[in-house]
Amino acid sequence: MKTLKSITAIALLFATALSFAHTPPSVSTNRNNGFNVSGDGDHKPYFRKTDSKLFMNFFNQEMGDVQIKVIDSENRVVFRETLSNKLVIEKAFNFSSAVKDNYKVIVKEGNDTYYEYYVVK
Repeated sequence: MKTLKSITAIALLFATALSFAHTPPSVSTNRNNGFNVSGDGDHKPYFRKTDSKLFMNFFNQEMGDVQIKVIDSENRVVFRETLSNKLVIEKAFNFSSAVKDNYKVIVKEGNDTYYEYYVVK
């Protein structure tokens, strides 16, 4: 019974992540505000921007460590977190009180690294 509840919870989280993935992205592809990928991973994180928030969903198929960093334009780390053994990773970044700057969100999983740029004006 406990296993059934766990599987149901994981399926629900996955379905939630997929529903976000089917929302049209508000990400442009230019260098100042775009999505760049290095590596050849099949599952890329999905980023969605609204006003002063950046939302990230990532399907961690390998269930390995996922490192998340936010770096400012002077390469200072303003946020760092490592998540382990999570199938679906959801994160929200609130830039409403951030200093005006260009920020880079880095998601690293295994040999794959993903970048998202966010500009606070």
